Amino acid sequence: MNESWDRTSYHFLSQVVIFLDVNDSKQFVEATYATYRKHLATDTFTLQFMAFITINYLNCCYHQDANKSYAESTFKFLQELPVDPAIGLEKLIGKFYQAVFSGDEQKARSLKSIIQDCGYASIIDDIEID
Repeated sequence: MNESWDRTSYHFLSQVVIFLDVNDSKQFVEATYATYRKHLATDTFTLQFMAFITINYLNCCYHQDANKSYAESTFKFLQELPVDPAIGLEKLIGKFYQAVFSGDEQKARSLKSIIQDCGYASIIDDIEID
């Protein structure tokens, strides 16, 4: 991946990452995080696309039964993104996935309830909590 990626490139990846094999997805998102860190952009659209990449990648990890290690860098990356209302839901969903991958059922249930109460149940309804 070259370093000339821009907002459009991030948007494209955010949409296709869920269709890739988790190993290919991991390579793309890791390279994207590195590129983003070198060329920080905090405009709303870029932040949203980066947040979409993280959530769709975590969804890919979950549905392809990836090891928790596949998701760790994404949890870290989400924490690095600035506090911005435009990506608040994605950060909340990231915390939900983190609880799921960590086996913290109580926290996962609590976060799932909050996300559902906010009207976004369809985003996570297919995630099983043991």
